[in-house]
Amino acid sequence: MGKKLLGGLLVLAIVGGAVAGGKPTDPEVLARLGAAVAGKVEGAMPSRSQLADPATTFKVGDRLPVEEQVRLRIRSDKSMAGAEVEVLRGANPGEVRLRGVVATAALQLRAAVIASETVGVEKVFNEVAVPE
Repeated sequence: MGKKLLGGLLVLAIVGGAVAGGKPTDPEVLARLGAAVAGKVEGAMPSRSQLADPATTFKVGDRLPVEEQVRLRIRSDKSMAGAEVEVLRGANPGEVRLRGVVATAALQLRAAVIASETVGVEKVFNEVAVPE
């Protein structure tokens, strides 16, 4: 957040300085430069047909993958605030693998409980570590 704000202020200062102390021809130069940059950005982007629209990616009734459901539940659980737990798909459907490091054994257990109580999860491999 701080980097975005700093970057925005920097851009504002540069543009403001250019406008305040600029020449009468500067707006045309800036417009040409903006058009050139926009052309390069558009050229580097994939075509619109290759981009997935959120509305077309998920339809009503679609479910998130099990590992994503677990990831969201862990992140939204207040007791897991600040814990870095990675959730991976298991080898078989319904399996999830938890990895990461948490501060206490209680958080390690809580991550496993959240995962095991998620609809669609049949088996949890808890590889979350607790530092000694």
